[in-house]
Amino acid sequence: MGSFWPKNNWQPLNYSPNANLNSQEQFPKFSGQAFGRGNIGNARHLSDRARLSSNLETVSGVLRSPMLQSFDAVSRATGSPTAAPSRVGTLLRAAPITPPRRSSALDANAAARLEALRRGAATFSGGINASVVPPALLGTTWVWNTTTHVYEQDGAFTPAAPTDRVRIILYAVDAAGDIDENPLTPTGFVDLVDESTTSPAVDKLHVIVSGGTPASPGTQYANYTVSGQVTGSPATAFTATADGFVSDGTHTLTFSATLAVTQLNTDNPDFQIDATWDLSNPVIHVVLHETHELSDADHATFTLTEFSITSGVESVSMSGTVITVLSTGGGAVNLTIDVNGVPWARVYTNASGVWLRHADGSVLSPAEGQAFRDLYGLPAVIESAILSLFSPCQSLMGA
Repeated sequence: MGSFWPKNNWQPLNYSPNANLNSQEQFPKFSGQAFGRGNIGNARHLSDRARLSSNLETVSGVLRSPMLQSFDAVSRATGSPTAAPSRVGTLLRAAPITPPRRSSALDANAAARLEALRRGAATFSGGINASVVPPALLGTTWVWNTTTHVYEQDGAFTPAAPTDRVRIILYAVDAAGDIDENPLTPTGFVDLVDESTTSPAVDKLHVIVSGGTPASPGTQYANYTVSGQVTGSPATAFTATADGFVSDGTHTLTFSATLAVTQLNTDNPDFQIDATWDLSNPVIHVVLHETHELSDADHATFTLTEFSITSGVESVSMSGTVITVLSTGGGAVNLTIDVNGVPWARVYTNASGVWLRHADGSVLSPAEGQAFRDLYGLPAVIESAILSLFSPCQSLMGA
């Protein structure tokens, strides 16, 4: 979702009811007194706005945890076996765990991700292999070299990795999400276990992210499987599924996600994401169904079929469309937010700009405005998380 929000208009940051809503520093850039005080009218209200914001932040915080940021870095790090073109890489890169750290990254990464998926799926055109991880990588351990600034295989590392997997040591990252060498600080390791099958023909990778060291493993921060299948030769479609959990060490999100990409042989591939996430404490259920369609390389239509978060007896959902010109960030938006099936608020575009109002046209209170912004930002985090969950697989599978 975040990949196609209009540039400089939509990336959610801190809400301030007194901010200049026409400032380039204010996101999203709602016109007039969209968040101002006024007659609330008969619009449906959130029963506990602070709790909704807290729940949304908890879910987002798990996906932004430092360990998962460390894991996300291995898909970009030079020399990493998940960064090199391979079948595993294609599978992993289809679903990154962590969101971009800068608003510009959401826009800049959109075309690059689609291009990577298109190139990656092309490597599957010869069919499914008996192994996702190349045999030469099985049983190897990879560490970061601060002299050459690349990942290198360490044949003397003890204990050695089991022969059914490739192991990569993880490190703390800097503000840009890259491995921080000042100083180089190991944070854990990831095991990529090959569980592919030929009957049925499925490329499958088991991803286990752990704290501690291979000699003394600590908390598991992620444990999930990713499967990938390709249609056509050359590839025209790619489907990946992921099931398991991610954690920040305190809260655990179990999930099931599917990413389907079509028209890979064109410059305007489309993709669909379907996912459910469940947090155990507090009990939160999140559902996301969204599609991205590109009529050409520069025009995208994002359709949010369903994004809902349920906690206790209250379910808040958002649906609608966003049309974006990728090169300029211009476009139009029409989103509705319901509370337990009753309209609460609407975001829409007119000649004056982009507006947020209650369903009856009245303005939102500052607390409601903050709750909306928290709700509005989470689908972008989840989309990026899903595109990260598949990410290390994608290189080994052929990015």
